[in-house]
Amino acid sequence: MNIKLKNIIISTSFIFILVGFMVSNIFSQDKEISYEERRKLSQLPKFTVEKLVKGEYFKDMEEYFLDQFPLRDNFRKIKSFINTNIFKEKDNNDIYIIDESIYKMEYPLREKSIYNSAILYNKIASIYFKNSNIYYTIVPDKNYFVPKDKGYLSLDYEKLIDIMKKNTKNMKYIDIIKNLKINDYYNTDLHWKQEKILPVAENLLTDMNNKIPDYKYEEKKFDSFYGSYYGQSATNINPDKLVYLNNKIIEECKVYDFEKQEYINVYNDEYFKNVDSYDVYLGGAKPLLSIENPNNTSGKELYIFRDSFGSSLAPLLISEYSKIILVDLRYINSTEFEKYIKPKEDSDVLFMYNTLILNNSDIITKFFRS
Repeated sequence: MNIKLKNIIISTSFIFILVGFMVSNIFSQDKEISYEERRKLSQLPKFTVEKLVKGEYFKDMEEYFLDQFPLRDNFRKIKSFINTNIFKEKDNNDIYIIDESIYKMEYPLREKSIYNSAILYNKIASIYFKNSNIYYTIVPDKNYFVPKDKGYLSLDYEKLIDIMKKNTKNMKYIDIIKNLKINDYYNTDLHWKQEKILPVAENLLTDMNNKIPDYKYEEKKFDSFYGSYYGQSATNINPDKLVYLNNKIIEECKVYDFEKQEYINVYNDEYFKNVDSYDVYLGGAKPLLSIENPNNTSGKELYIFRDSFGSSLAPLLISEYSKIILVDLRYINSTEFEKYIKPKEDSDVLFMYNTLILNNSDIITKFFRS
């Protein structure tokens, strides 16, 4: 075969492939959601002269074509395979895998961010909970459990805890890290497994001067849980199982969603089909919830300032309280908080955020910027 003919064949093949992808992209139905990446995909942007003049239209079109590109997930997996197996890179866009578990690097430690978290805790406690019992704990991210000899960058966790201890005032630190190990976390997700954190719940209840409940739990299991790291890794790691723990006490609790102004269930099986299956626990990310326990008539209340880790933990604490109020500082400001909540004196207050949020605390310190 002469060089000229060879070039013609290559060029023609390339054109056919390119045209094939273009035709496929035009006639295939756009996807609204990427379940692998657990996010909404860009849709065909609406044309306006204003967007065209500002240059926004072509930017939106570029995002649209990238999100709706045929076989996009397959190409992402090929790229990930090449980066890690051929080029021998230790990570792919900060995602790495050890023993079939997916991790996302967080580095460096932002000391100012940790300091700001402590100051935020102090301010909330001094304004709203002057006559209450104040506690805080720190939820370690998965990287905490990665051995140093693996060679991955990670936070200086000892320093993080030290900054929090030195700058929080009039509140007790409860160490739950001692109750955790890497197998307590999902392989494909950043969260912990509810069925593994009973020691964490018992530790918190004990340190907040409660008794440890001796209730039994029934497990509800869901197969094929693909966590948030699964899509980001673009690999074929086996899915996890998602389990929630239930009993008569939890089942009879009433959960009020202040945002939607409606009652919801502690667990919702239908939400396993959501983009984020972790929404099974308390309906997912919510700015403000209350869990009312009709089987506890003590009148005792617990306020938890929390992230999504608190969604699976709170049901394991409710037996010892008449009410638990869950506040997610990422999604609410002080004005909204004061509109709905009048803190009860002599309540328990627990601040619990994971190390990833403490290290990026702008998303919670905006609470007082109404």
